Amino acid sequence: MSATVVARSGPAGRQRVRAGAATSPPRAVAALAGRLVRRSTLLLAGAMAVYAGLEVVSYRTAYPDGVSPAQFAMFEDNPAVRMMNGVPVGLDSAGGFALWDAGWIWQLLLALWAILTTTRLLRGEEDVDRADLVLAAPIRATRATTVMLAVVALAGLVVGMATSLSLIVLGQRVVDSLLLGLALAGVAATFSAVAAVSAQLVDVRRRAAGIAAAVLGLAWVLRMVASSTDERLWMRWLTPLGWSDELNLYGDPDPLALVPLALVPLALAWAAVRLRARRDIDAALLLRDSGREPRLGRLCGPTAFAWRSNRAMLLAWLLGLSAYSAIMGALLSTMIQWLAGDEGYQKLLAAMGLDAALTNRGFIAFVATIFGLAVVLQVAWRIGAARSEEEAGRLEAVLTRPVTRWRWLGGHAALAAAGGLLLVVAGGLALWLGAAMAGGAGLDWWDAMRATANLLPVVVLIAGLGIASFGLVPRLTVAIPAALAVVGYVLAMLGPALSWPQWVLDLSPFTHLALVPAEPWAATSGTVMLALGMALAVVGFLGFRRRDVTTA
Repeated sequence: MSATVVARSGPAGRQRVRAGAATSPPRAVAALAGRLVRRSTLLLAGAMAVYAGLEVVSYRTAYPDGVSPAQFAMFEDNPAVRMMNGVPVGLDSAGGFALWDAGWIWQLLLALWAILTTTRLLRGEEDVDRADLVLAAPIRATRATTVMLAVVALAGLVVGMATSLSLIVLGQRVVDSLLLGLALAGVAATFSAVAAVSAQLVDVRRRAAGIAAAVLGLAWVLRMVASSTDERLWMRWLTPLGWSDELNLYGDPDPLALVPLALVPLALAWAAVRLRARRDIDAALLLRDSGREPRLGRLCGPTAFAWRSNRAMLLAWLLGLSAYSAIMGALLSTMIQWLAGDEGYQKLLAAMGLDAALTNRGFIAFVATIFGLAVVLQVAWRIGAARSEEEAGRLEAVLTRPVTRWRWLGGHAALAAAGGLLLVVAGGLALWLGAAMAGGAGLDWWDAMRATANLLPVVVLIAGLGIASFGLVPRLTVAIPAALAVVGYVLAMLGPALSWPQWVLDLSPFTHLALVPAEPWAATSGTVMLALGMALAVVGFLGFRRRDVTTA
């Protein structure tokens, strides 16, 4: 890392060599980590900024003259609402509403991103033997770990400040918005440090990410319990996801709540660095594969290997989305009651073309659309797992065996389709069970299943786009379908309220979905999206057959 070797003659090549030689090892490691995380950082920053802006615009559209305390009073004592969104604070401002309505999603997104990014840099690079090249330079492993954690923390700050800037530009209180950005950055740094510690304890990335994700799940459960009643609010100090609530943003801010968001990440990062000093490269302090009997049962091909490598992450998605669906089902009666008495939100839904959402069946269709976006992103990530296998160099070893390219990629595509279908079915059942446990609200299981199954054409379309991206532009395998899904969702939700041209709205696949079960299934648009998705998949297979296998 202290000197760059360039297989190119001439002045340009010599200049690059001299520039590389003049770079200190810590700066080179920082530059490498920055290149590895910049794409995901920019995508997440843009998505969060747009999401924050969408929340503010929606609030202003629904309540152009402000709100009265009575409009949201019913949420203050509703345990289910409080467990999901937290204690309502500052709902008389667009910023306070945005934080209450979407703040928990922002925190979870940032925490998951920090976990996956950190485990990729610290343990994933060791798994594919690239960390050896970094440590061949005159730099200690502990210092390289410190530099990479600093890069992730800085990237989290960029995402947090992008969210703050979006709120400030839209006229929200500057101090509160900046504190929100710092809090989000603190959440990212905290779970990055948690992932760094787990990366020292176990020997492969998926286990390190699994441990850190389990810590995140525990933190989320603690926050839900703490927010359920006023008597348990003190428990928010026990979870990083509750420290942001203690800031009391857009109400009476308390900046002292930032202290644990600054000190805890530093303490955990210090612990991770100290633990790194106690192990060798590719080693682990607690759990290692050496000495264990290999588990070869049902490991009969590349598809089985891909399933075993990614089943834990699918389980995490399954549990998380099922829990979300169950809670939204339990809130069905409460939300319908609130919408029935809130003329502002009735006007907003009418402007968005979602009048049907004022009924039980229409509201679950609206909820299913949000759920569908998450399923689409999971499928895009699952196609990205094929790119990760190629990037790690494992694909070359597989293709030296009697395994064709189409068989290998077909296995990944089949797993992505099966995972998406599993999430759709589980989400529908969880939605129905949540409503049934809360009294039914006139919702039967078939309506709930139809609501989530309505998103399958979009899932197939995005999966096909992901496969096409993998075959033609492999470095953008996840970026292209994920960006289209997020932008398409924003177009469908925000465009009608802002009176955007119909041709712009038609660019979103979500625009062409009916509100099933309140409306009949849009058979024509659904069939077209299914066909287009399969055609894109064929393009991806053909492109992959013709291109070289690459780790770049």
